[in-house]
Amino acid sequence: MKAIVKSVLFCIVFTALFMAASFLKGFLPLEYERWSHGIIGTLVAFITTFIFLRIDKRSFVQINLVPNHKTILKFLLGILIGIALMAPLAVLSIHYSGAAVEWNTNSNLLSFLLSTAPLIPLAYMEELGFRAYPLETIKEKNGIRIALFITSLLFAFYHIANGWSISSSFMGPFMWGLIFGLGAVAGNGIALSTGIHYAANLTTSAFGAAGTTSLLIVNSQETHAPATNHFQIIISGGLFVFAVILIEFYIKFTKK
Repeated sequence: MKAIVKSVLFCIVFTALFMAASFLKGFLPLEYERWSHGIIGTLVAFITTFIFLRIDKRSFVQINLVPNHKTILKFLLGILIGIALMAPLAVLSIHYSGAAVEWNTNSNLLSFLLSTAPLIPLAYMEELGFRAYPLETIKEKNGIRIALFITSLLFAFYHIANGWSISSSFMGPFMWGLIFGLGAVAGNGIALSTGIHYAANLTTSAFGAAGTTSLLIVNSQETHAPATNHFQIIISGGLFVFAVILIEFYIKFTKK
């Protein structure tokens, strides 16, 4: 129970400090808002982690937060996994919404990747805040299942604190938090989960409105809102079942 309390407190402190430090974004040009958001959040997450590790008398190594020769490879593998998971969901969601999709002739892969580069620090910030100290601390004392469930709950509450609706926070961040968390557990650190997280957001960003650098333009004027909402619920439920099955398989086949 102590580990859970410390992890909850960690996420509260991280969120509060991040909100307090957000005023720093006002000193930078608006076009760099996403960069500054991710970088400030990452710094706050590191500071919070440092403080809590000092209190615990532990090191960054003990929570798998020191990079090694496999870090980049794990991140790249995570990107492949994230695209493989999110792409079918995005395509199905758009299909069932009734939206029309066309290639964005004013964009290309390079401009798209450059414009979405801030998604990397944004993903890393949240992985550092929820899948490093909190996940490792709970996992060590209470096991993988509880660690993944609690940190996913905290991830959902974090999004609620940032203005998301309760339904959106639990159908999105909570469900994906289980996937990201399992990635962190399986990858012995947040490199793999950061890759999955980044790729999931990247894939979503590939579908956008006209006038953006997205690869595909989605015409939402013909979307069917009720059908879309129902389908999103089905997708979220399916993702939850998929995540639970993956978690149970991982625990079963890695149990010594």
